[in-house]
Amino acid sequence: MPSHPETDEPVRAAGGELRALLENLDGQIVAMVLRRTELARHYHALRRSAGLPQSELAWENQELRRYAEQLGGRGTDIGRAVLALSRAAPARPGTDATNGGKP
Repeated sequence: MPSHPETDEPVRAAGGELRALLENLDGQIVAMVLRRTELARHYHALRRSAGLPQSELAWENQELRRYAEQLGGRGTDIGRAVLALSRAAPARPGTDATNGGKP
């Protein structure tokens, strides 16, 4: 790919700033997913202790529809991943929470 010295540096500078913003947002997303997972596990435990099923499928389906409505078709995939993380065993660093906490 040809180099364009007059535009390379401004693009690199702007790209670096945008990349930093994206990394910050990704960190916030991870923190929010972890917090949601923690709250969901407490909620599931409360339901189980009351003799109720852990999950409310009607509510989960409503949430999946909300993800799809707000984020488009791929939003359902994101919603499913969030729900799966909420049901999985607590993850340890270096493990995959969607695989029962195994590496």
